[in-house]
Amino acid sequence: MSDTKPSHSICIICDNDSRYEQARSFAAQHQLPLFREKDQAFELQLIFGDERIELYDRQLNTSIYVDFVHGVLAHRQQFGGGRGQAIAKAIGLKHGNTPGVLDATAGLARDAYVLATLGCKLTLVEQSPILAALIEDGIQRGLENEQSAEVLSGNFALHNQNAIAYMNKLSEEQRPDVVYIDPMYPERKKSALVKKDMQILQHLLGKTENDAELLKAALGCARKRVVVKRPSQAEPVGGIRPSSSVSSKKTRYDLYLT
Repeated sequence: MSDTKPSHSICIICDNDSRYEQARSFAAQHQLPLFREKDQAFELQLIFGDERIELYDRQLNTSIYVDFVHGVLAHRQQFGGGRGQAIAKAIGLKHGNTPGVLDATAGLARDAYVLATLGCKLTLVEQSPILAALIEDGIQRGLENEQSAEVLSGNFALHNQNAIAYMNKLSEEQRPDVVYIDPMYPERKKSALVKKDMQILQHLLGKTENDAELLKAALGCARKRVVVKRPSQAEPVGGIRPSSSVSSKKTRYDLYLT
């Protein structure tokens, strides 16, 4: 996700002895409190559990995690529509052209994984250490499954840092063909209209403040194009008009050719 100001308190939870050292190291690195069980004083709790790492939201009483093996991503890998999908058209996937993509706002890595299933080599940049931990955990579990491992092996490189700083330091040879940006969607008046996983991300990240700066940095980084994912009726990021757009039912992909 884009640079944001965290809006909610967060702690680390681990009652699993086999994962306790991993949790302790993460908590120390990011100066977060560590407990053996859920603590009512913290609205967001990163849980190092038996099967996975997940982010629990006490207000919503639900968790998010990254899973490339089961659920919507596994289904989309098998039945998603291949290169006919809007996101594939937006990044320029076509016969004889499989661009390398830098996902500057990795989030939960869902779009990145879809592009990787289509053959793209992905570089993921995520500033939030919490989300980066979820992605890394998802990758490790995904590598244990034959179908997802085929996609993840060699196609996913994750960097936990500021996306603008990352893009600005790339050499000419390191520049990607495409930079993909999925900013935090504008808040809706009725929170029930927003899926719970997106609500948790809003609780974690707060309000996005630098989408326009991120787009400008991406325009100076991408060899061929920048693709920005937007709600279908939303204004272009920073008021910067795209070269063209590719639309699906609820989503619009704004294309900026470089």
